[in-house]
Amino acid sequence: MDEEGLRALVIFSQVQIGLGGAVRYLSDLRFPTRKQYLVLPLSGDPVLIVSTPGQLLRAKSHSWIRDVRMGGETEGIIQELARALRMLGLKNRTTGIVGLNNTMPHYDYQLLAGELPKAHFRDATELLDGVRMVKSKEEIEMIQQATEIADQCYARLLEVLKVGKNELEVMAEVDKVLIRQGVEDILVLTDKGRSFLAFIGHPGPYIFKKGDHYIFSVEISGPSGYWTQIARTLCLGKPSLQYQRMFKAAMDALNVGVANLIPGKVIGDLVKAVVGKINEEGFKTGYWCGHGMGLDVGESPGLFRDSTVKLKENMVITIHPHVMTPDGKAGIFLGDTFVVQKGGARNLSKSICNLECL
Repeated sequence: MDEEGLRALVIFSQVQIGLGGAVRYLSDLRFPTRKQYLVLPLSGDPVLIVSTPGQLLRAKSHSWIRDVRMGGETEGIIQELARALRMLGLKNRTTGIVGLNNTMPHYDYQLLAGELPKAHFRDATELLDGVRMVKSKEEIEMIQQATEIADQCYARLLEVLKVGKNELEVMAEVDKVLIRQGVEDILVLTDKGRSFLAFIGHPGPYIFKKGDHYIFSVEISGPSGYWTQIARTLCLGKPSLQYQRMFKAAMDALNVGVANLIPGKVIGDLVKAVVGKINEEGFKTGYWCGHGMGLDVGESPGLFRDSTVKLKENMVITIHPHVMTPDGKAGIFLGDTFVVQKGGARNLSKSICNLECL
C-alpha cells in the first residue's frame, strides 16, 4: 500500500459463491447474507461495515475488529463508508478499492464518489489477491481438511450410485456426508448419459441406466470456510472406447499440468502445456483448465493462456482439464487440488482420479 501511495484500502464482499472471501480474509467473520465493506488503513484500526443488526451483533462478538458499524441498505452502508474515510483524513486522497473493477456494484461506486467528490479511487484488487494467493501452513491444513471430506463424499457416491437410482436420491446421500462434517457451502456439479459435452451443471431428476457415463465434481468449503475441489469420472458398466480415449487424454493433460506446478513457472506456459497435450491426442478443450483455491472458489490465480502470473510456493491450485471431441459432441472433465512445492506439487486428495466402472 505504501509503495502504491495508498493510505487505505476499501474491501468489498457480498455473500455469493466466489465473491465472499475478501472481507472474511481480513475480518475472520462469515456473513450469511447481503454485502459488507471493510476499510483497512495503512496505519490505525480497520473499520467493518455490515448491513443488519444481527450482523452487527455477531461481528462485535466474533471478529477481532473492534470498530464495527451498521449501515442497513446500500445508501446507509455507503454513508458509513464515506464517514470512515473522512475520519481517516482521506476525503482528498487516493484510496484503493479491492473489487472496484470486477465486483463492486456500480451504484455503490456512484454513491461513494458523490459522498467524496474530491477523493480519487482506483482498483487495488491485485494487492490483496497477491497476498491471498500464497497460503500459510494453517490455510493449507484447512484446505486439506476440506479435501478429505470431499474424498469421503466420493466414497459414499461409489456406494450408492447404481442403475435405476434417481440422481437426486444419490445426491441426498452425498450431502448427508458433507453436512455431518460441518461443510459450509456445497457446489456439486455433474453430467450424465451415454454421451455428453461435460459442461457440468446442477444434479437433477435423472434415472441412471446401464452404460451411462458420469462426471461428478464436488467443490466444498469445509468447516473453516476454505474451498477445495475434486472431479471424478465413472461409468455404469463398460465405458465406450471414445470415453476411454478421452479419459486418457484428460489424465495425460492433468499430469502435464501437475509437472508444471513448480515455483517460478508462468501460469500461461502451464496452460499452453495442458492444452497442447490435449490437442496432441486429437481433442480440443472446453472449460478453462483450473484456478486457485482459498476462501473463495475459483479465486486468483486463474489458469489462462495469457496469464503472466508466476507460481509461488504454497499456492493452492485446482487443475481440471476439460477434453472434447473435435466435433464438440462429447467431452470429459476431471481434476484435483494441489499445493505448489519446490520438490513437486502435492495432491491434497487421497482418492484416485480413475475411470471408475460400477
